[in-house]
Amino acid sequence: MPRKIFIWFVFLLFIQPLYSVAKDDIPVELQVVASINPLLQYPDEGENKGPTIGILNAILAEAQLEANVAFMPWARAFSIAESNPNTIILSMIRTPEREDNFYWIIKVSRPARVFISLESNIENHVETIEQAKEKLIAVILNSAEHKELIAAGFSEKKNLYIVSSREQMVKLLANGRVDLLYTDPNNARVQLEAINKPNLAIHYKKITMKNQRTSYIALNKGTDKAIAKRLQQAADKFVKTPEYAYLLAN
Repeated sequence: MPRKIFIWFVFLLFIQPLYSVAKDDIPVELQVVASINPLLQYPDEGENKGPTIGILNAILAEAQLEANVAFMPWARAFSIAESNPNTIILSMIRTPEREDNFYWIIKVSRPARVFISLESNIENHVETIEQAKEKLIAVILNSAEHKELIAAGFSEKKNLYIVSSREQMVKLLANGRVDLLYTDPNNARVQLEAINKPNLAIHYKKITMKNQRTSYIALNKGTDKAIAKRLQQAADKFVKTPEYAYLLAN
């Protein structure tokens, strides 16, 4: 073999592995947006905590990707995640309206949605949606609960009090400024503890399958397909682990 051809052959053998590594090393700047949820994800003294954070970190590590979590009001987080590729959102209830705009990477919780009143305010105990329409209900702007109630015939002009956070919502109920919440009872209890009212009892109907929702880590559908595939493969692997089962239950 002539010397020049031999050298060229060796060069091709050498660069092939380098090319493969470069192709696999997908350059991307992922961002993660989230609203504070004391049951799932929250900042605590400069550290992000909660089971959803644990699930996210495990997936990112498996996918060999990095991203920082930015906490903000839900409406802003959703707007950013819906409008920007390479954006992950924590954690979002899966609805038909949102279905086609996101990759639903991994399930993180099974929250309930029920009408919640103070136990002491018997006049605000409700059994039906029609009864709830006669009450004032606090709900987070552009949340799944907000849109669900609007679709059921509730109105911001008549019976919805729009807020930006769970903390605001629970404070309004505790102070008697609204009659009801439409949220998860466990979340309401944790928020009551956070505002130093752990002994304030709440009332709600028995939770049934109809009240159950499913919450996910989701990814903007405009994200590079290679990145989406990498994250989904990492999630599919993680769901088979005992760690995931533990985090999902907490």
